[in-house]
Amino acid sequence: MRISVDVEANLPDSLRGPEGGTGAQAAREELGVIAGAARGLSDVVRIERIVVPADFDATLAALAPNRHASRASSPAATRKPSSAVSAPSAMTAAVPAERGWVLLFHPGIYGPEHDAHMRYALYWRELTRLVNRGRLPVPLRDAPGSTPQGRYAVLLTAVSRLFGEYDAARKAWDFREALLRKVLRQELSERARTALLHAFAADLGHATSADARTWLRMLADDHARSGDTPTYLRAVRPLVMRLSLALSHAWATLDHFPDMAAPGAELLHRADLPAAARDLHAFFRNRHVAGSPDMAPGVELLAALWEGFGLRLADGPDGLTALKPGD
Repeated sequence: MRISVDVEANLPDSLRGPEGGTGAQAAREELGVIAGAARGLSDVVRIERIVVPADFDATLAALAPNRHASRASSPAATRKPSSAVSAPSAMTAAVPAERGWVLLFHPGIYGPEHDAHMRYALYWRELTRLVNRGRLPVPLRDAPGSTPQGRYAVLLTAVSRLFGEYDAARKAWDFREALLRKVLRQELSERARTALLHAFAADLGHATSADARTWLRMLADDHARSGDTPTYLRAVRPLVMRLSLALSHAWATLDHFPDMAAPGAELLHRADLPAAARDLHAFFRNRHVAGSPDMAPGVELLAALWEGFGLRLADGPDGLTALKPGD
């Protein structure tokens, strides 16, 4: 049976990309290519539709009303779309639907700030993220009334997500390089190269942030004094996850573009990062090269990294808990 992938692009013809063509024209041409790639992945992940909506926020809220209720009721989500579409901070989304996934791309990526070379990597990264959701181990979420997830399940979920980001970035760049070299016969554009370096610099800044490390120490001190573990976990887990995601993205860039990213490698070496960061980086690199989805050996590596950030997870009588200094 032939698998079809519906493509919808609702863009004003006045929206123009840096190459000189209209955003609407670029969307129609490029999304046809990515829809073909999605059909080829149908035995792994089913893509129902690929959509470039005129109003990204409103469409996302309509497709996932429970997850995005606050956004749907905000003025930004309900305003009429403007013909002057700007590039957003969130450029893509994947929403589960009845017959598969709906991929959303923000119309701003077809404007003057993004060229086709940047979008090729963006498309393939989002597709690979979906593939990785199916092949990487993620324990089931807590059911109402069930025992909450313990330490191992939380860490396995986190290391799978982090590796999934590392792997998706590198596979997206592989796809783009093959397309440029074998099909389009082009070199990577200066705009795409500059965007890559800017993103790398941002990841390095987040991963090595002295302010974040100071905040982690303050949270740990408060936890030691108050003993309020639930409040501590709610505050610290998102922070260490953001630091870990920034590291994963930076590692992917370092491994894929070693010459271009060499100055950043030196910065990471000088940064006051936990010693376990190097081991987790090597684990991600080896798993990517081997194509292995086995994340179990990475659980304790991530635990060691987070302990270096001051977060020591443990199993308590009521589920996940965090140890205080001296415990």
